[in-house]
Amino acid sequence: MMIMPSNNTCGIVHYLAGAYPGSIGLLISPAGWRKPPWYMPYAFDNGAFTGFNEEAFLGLMLKSRVIKHKPLWVAVPDVVADPEATLKLWHEWWQKVPYKRAFVAQDGHEAKDVPKEADAVFVGGSTSWKLSCAYKFKGVTPWLHIGRVNTASRLEWSVDIGADSVDGTGWFRSSKQQTELIEFVTGKGQLKISL
Repeated sequence: MMIMPSNNTCGIVHYLAGAYPGSIGLLISPAGWRKPPWYMPYAFDNGAFTGFNEEAFLGLMLKSRVIKHKPLWVAVPDVVADPEATLKLWHEWWQKVPYKRAFVAQDGHEAKDVPKEADAVFVGGSTSWKLSCAYKFKGVTPWLHIGRVNTASRLEWSVDIGADSVDGTGWFRSSKQQTELIEFVTGKGQLKISL
């Protein structure tokens, strides 16, 4: 399991990424451009949760050319909680993304709706839908990512359903309490949750 703090490159993020390779990565959005260090895996979000900006998204793809190691995946543009509009955007955008592509599943999507060209599923949508349906997407593509995971109980739930990565804006940002919720097991880079 990899935790991907969203647009956060504070010191503890770098320390943990170096100390526990593969357990910490970055999720970079168009508005939060940061060049990821060579030792940290990363993926690109599309910014749709706060409002998709086509120019900023394309700019992110251009900026990424200077990075030697490539992203794990890129979230193809979507519309939050709108499955039909998300599928329409997928068909408009997936070929414009020069890296592995993540389909962002929304309320109402089923595993059968994931396009065959997708390399990853990013479970977005409303919180209630995500909590009841995310498990359905495990194994549909090689990578399962869960968006907006900001609590220990949600992190434990993500581990239980077999997610490969999660993101959140809260990790390592607010209270010391959140950083104390995570212990890393050396060697395998797996998470052990302390509640």
